[in-house]
Amino acid sequence: MSIVKNLGGAKRSFRLQAENLKTKIKTDVEIVGRKAELRAKQYAPVDLGKLRQNIFYEATNNGFGARVTANVEYAAFQEFGTGGLVDIPKGFENVAKQFHTGNGKMSMKAQPYLIPAAKEGFQDLLKRLKKYERRK
Repeated sequence: MSIVKNLGGAKRSFRLQAENLKTKIKTDVEIVGRKAELRAKQYAPVDLGKLRQNIFYEATNNGFGARVTANVEYAAFQEFGTGGLVDIPKGFENVAKQFHTGNGKMSMKAQPYLIPAAKEGFQDLLKRLKKYERRK
């Protein structure tokens, strides 16, 4: 009988630890997402400030994901450039493709702000998640 009681207590303890870990990871994801939002705003080129004012963080995947977006019509052109000056970082080809930044008569140099913020965020999140690795 005492073995069964101990198993029940162990199961409760594991469930509690798992929920606690989920909460900690969600907190880390939100911290990193909000920092990425701030970095993107800092890195964004400024004329009148409309781009910077329209960069937002949102939680995704029930708090296990983060999205930072720029909600102005020219955001992608600032990020990737236009015409002959398009600069698409490796790994972001599919993202850039949807905006058709390479077409048009006018060429504008890329002024990345979201991708550098995202890359820094990825590194920050990896560092934060490593603290949860099981030590052998």
